[in-house]
Amino acid sequence: MLYDCIVVGGGPAGANAALVLGRAKLNVLLIDDDQARNKVTHESHGFITNDRLSPAEIKKRAFNDLLKYPTIH
Repeated sequence: MLYDCIVVGGGPAGANAALVLGRAKLNVLLIDDDQARNKVTHESHGFITNDRLSPAEIKKRAFNDLLKYPTIH
């Protein structure tokens, strides 16, 4: 498959980039090795509507949102 954009890293910034590009109907490949530096963090702060959620929960919710777009792989 030919991709319009490849995003490296599935953290909040990478997932958001993939979401915006996918919503624009671009073919996006999101690459993530699931080796987050904040794996041991119990709560994240400063993300509106996600305050106090664990980084793992934020990532899970982000990836569930990305699954709605067939142009994001």
